[in-house]
Amino acid sequence: MPAVVAVALTAFAAPTLLQWMLIGTPVLGDFLDVTVYRAGGAALLNGEPLYESDLPALTGSYPFTYPPFAAIIFTPLSFVPTWLCRALVIPAHMLLLVTVVRELLRHANAASIRERRRATVAVVALVFLVEPLTWTMWLGQINLLLLALVLLDLVGEHRSSGVAVGIATGIKLTPGLFIVYLMCTRRFGMAARAAGATAATIGLGFLVAPHDSLRYWSGVFADNSRFGATAGQGNLSINGAVARMLGDGDLRVLLWLVLAGIAVVAGLAVATAVHNRGEVLLGLTLCGLTTTAVSPFSWSHHWVWLGPLTILALLYAPKSVCAVLGVLTFAWPVHIILGLESHFPVLGISTFPPWHGFEMVYGNAYLITFVGTLIFVSAGWFLRTEPGRQLPRTSSRSR
Repeated sequence: MPAVVAVALTAFAAPTLLQWMLIGTPVLGDFLDVTVYRAGGAALLNGEPLYESDLPALTGSYPFTYPPFAAIIFTPLSFVPTWLCRALVIPAHMLLLVTVVRELLRHANAASIRERRRATVAVVALVFLVEPLTWTMWLGQINLLLLALVLLDLVGEHRSSGVAVGIATGIKLTPGLFIVYLMCTRRFGMAARAAGATAATIGLGFLVAPHDSLRYWSGVFADNSRFGATAGQGNLSINGAVARMLGDGDLRVLLWLVLAGIAVVAGLAVATAVHNRGEVLLGLTLCGLTTTAVSPFSWSHHWVWLGPLTILALLYAPKSVCAVLGVLTFAWPVHIILGLESHFPVLGISTFPPWHGFEMVYGNAYLITFVGTLIFVSAGWFLRTEPGRQLPRTSSRSR
C-alpha cells in the first residue's frame, strides 16, 4: 500500500510541478464539488430548500443537482470543517481507486496474488492519469464511489447483490440503467433488490425532506440547465454532441432521444452478450459507459468507467487498441502545451480549442471511444485471452 500511494501521489503532483517550472503558474485542484456536497447536507439539516436557489460553497454559489437522498448521505460532511473535507479527498479517492483496481485484477485472474500486488502499483499509477479519474479527484466528485459500489456489488453474486446498485441510483440517477442490465442478463432477483433499494431511497427522501422531494421528482431532475449549457464544450454526452451540431430546439431533442435509444439498445445488447459468454467485467464496463453516453449531461469526470476499460484493454486487447485508447482518454498536459495560465489540472484532448472544424472529432473523443469499443467487442477484436486464461464466469441466476 505505501508503494501504491507514493507512486500515485507522484503522478498526481507531477503535472502541477511541471507547469509551475515551465510557465510559472501552478495547477491547483480546489476540490470544489465536495464542498457543494457538504453544503447540500448542511442545507438539509438546517431546513433550507435544496433546489430553490444555489447553495453557498467555497468561492461561490452552486446548484444542488442530486436527489434528496444524496443530501441525506452528505449530512455527515456538514459536521466536518471545509478544509478537512478537502484534505480528505485524495486519501479517500486513493483508497477507492486501489480497491477498484485490486478487484478488477482479482476477478480478471490477471496474475498470482504476489504478482497482483505489484501490478496494482503500476495499474493505479496508470489509470490515475485517465482523464475522468484525474478530474474526479481534483474536484472531489462522487463518480468513483458510485463505480466502486456497482462493481463490488455485481462482480459476484451474494444474498445482497443489487442493493448497492439501488443505493447508487438513489444518489445519482444514471446507475439505474444497471437495473435494466440485470434484467437483460436474467438476474431478476438482483434487479428486484436494486429496484427495491432505489424505491427505498426515494421513500426516505420523501420522509426526511417531503417538500424538496416533491420539487425534485416533479421536474427538477429533468432540468438540464442546472448542469450548464447543453451545447457547451463540457457536455460530452450524445445530447451535447447533437446540441453542438443543431443548437436548441425540438429537432435536437428528437434526434437525441432517437440516438440515445439506439445507444441504450446497442450498449445493453453487447454488454449482455459478453456477460453471457463469461466476460462479466467487460459487460459491466460497457453498461457503465452506456449510462454516461446517454445521460442528458455528462462532464468529462462522469466517464469514470473508462478506467476499468483501460485495465481490461491492457490485459486483453491488442496493443494498437491500447494506443488509440490512450490518445483519446488519457490526461495530457494541454495547458502546458498551449501555454495557458489556468488553475485547472491536465485535461484530455476534448478540451483543445476549436480548429478548422476538427473539434467535432476530438471534442467527442469519449463518444468515439464508446462507439469504437462496442464495434470492437461485437467483432471479437477487443479481447485477446491467452490459452487457458478466461475472464471470470458467473451464474446467470441470482440467489
